[in-house]
Amino acid sequence: MGKKEKGQASGIYIILITAFFLGCFLLLVLFGTNIYRGIAGRQAANNDQRAILSYLLTTTKMNETEISKKTDGQYGELLVVEDTGTGYGNRIYVAEGYLVEDYGKVDGALMPDYAIRIGETDTFEIEEIGDSLMKLSTDEGSVFIHVPEK
Repeated sequence: MGKKEKGQASGIYIILITAFFLGCFLLLVLFGTNIYRGIAGRQAANNDQRAILSYLLTTTKMNETEISKKTDGQYGELLVVEDTGTGYGNRIYVAEGYLVEDYGKVDGALMPDYAIRIGETDTFEIEEIGDSLMKLSTDEGSVFIHVPEK
């Protein structure tokens, strides 16, 4: 074997080793990307879950004196957070697969076309526990709120 053949053989080995390391680097990047996508997806789902429940807590904390449960034939259970003494308030209920909130007369007609979408859910259940506690449940979980005695 001459010097020229040895030089060509070592050049091929260098190219093969470089290709091997580039392939390993590409696989590492692909695995890292898949792991990142999984983490980001779980974080987005967690944020969605926490957003709905946090919104319910915040809305009820705004006015703890006038919170009540009502029932509508078309939309089921709704949570009414009334502005004290005005007859108007926020009404929270499920419409078209979303938990929505609209503002209007407490006993007036619901306006889902003008309501603000809070988050995606198919269920919204309100359970009164005693005189001063309510459990609000959605597809994403449950939260307890304090309702002062009337």
